[in-house]
Amino acid sequence: MIYLIYPEKDTTLYERYPDRNTGIDPILEISKWTTGQIFPDGTIQANTYNSRTLLQFDITEVSNSIVAGTIAKNASYHLSLRAIDSSDLPISYSLVSYPVSQSWDNGTGNYNDDPETTNGVSWHYRDAKSIGTSWQTSSYATYTTASWVTNPGGGSWYTSSYASQSFNYVGPDVRMDVSNIVRQWLSGSIVNNGFIIKRPDADETGSAIFGKLKFFGRDTHTIYVPRMEISWDDRSFSTGSLSELTDRDIALNVSNIRTSYKEKSKVRFRLDGRAMYPARTYATSSAYLIKKYLPTSSYWSVTDSETEETLIPFDDVATKISCDSDGNYFDVWMNAFMPERFYKFVFKIEKAGGLDTQFYDNGYYFKLVR
Repeated sequence: MIYLIYPEKDTTLYERYPDRNTGIDPILEISKWTTGQIFPDGTIQANTYNSRTLLQFDITEVSNSIVAGTIAKNASYHLSLRAIDSSDLPISYSLVSYPVSQSWDNGTGNYNDDPETTNGVSWHYRDAKSIGTSWQTSSYATYTTASWVTNPGGGSWYTSSYASQSFNYVGPDVRMDVSNIVRQWLSGSIVNNGFIIKRPDADETGSAIFGKLKFFGRDTHTIYVPRMEISWDDRSFSTGSLSELTDRDIALNVSNIRTSYKEKSKVRFRLDGRAMYPARTYATSSAYLIKKYLPTSSYWSVTDSETEETLIPFDDVATKISCDSDGNYFDVWMNAFMPERFYKFVFKIEKAGGLDTQFYDNGYYFKLVR
């Protein structure tokens, strides 16, 4: 199973504009401007400035589901961000994520507000300039720290756990394994104040140019909202008296799919497979009615039907198709998707030890409604 949740708040902290709030800006930015670079407004940088991103997810339902046994205790957690733009990036670089050690208020600012909005979190402040609660910059509690280059601030974070992702000749989209951080939140060993995503300290403080990364934020008007992917193995495979479908050409049908589903529903879909060209035999019933089970290496996926964006990818563990005595099935939690959009299932079946892989994208559409 792969289940998606979306941030309750996110923002960018700008060292160059230390009081500016961007709590409802549709863009999240991780950038570095070094001494001597020309800024977009034409000014030449006298100092080095970085920007960092904050995101926070409400994991209350996840915690409750683990207690109830509907999410596995050993589930994996990945943070996903879709890049909208990048420039001046080196061939190889990395990003790191830490759990934030202090609470923060999102605010209602945009990057281009004139005059700038200061009523929420910024590089200097956790709440607002008018309130003046600064990020901690000294006398840190155990296992917490902070760093900056030019202006003190920029968040504070726990050092007991972190996540990272390296990029080398690949696109800038982020899919970072943050399992260790989330498990600390779930255990209560640290407080969930969200993630801070930044470049490693050495990259922020050095003279090398590391360029600019821009990602879609939660306030984007697209489907590319940041998300956390929760994945675990929920497969059960008990075939009963059924025999395996071994034919080369297979026809698939989702027998109980409906045109729409409520956004908080949990649905078990039944998947029927049959031979496209069954061998002729003398029998009293049609070969098309004989139920068989699909190969054990069969998987499901979900894409947005308009953009073809893959929301739930094929996964060797988390999207394997299950089986019981009535045939194949898979379970989907519908609140993983944005309402009032159309989605479709795509299936992958591997046979002959992975040497024969077939994909099925035959119009298995559904709409999610409020």
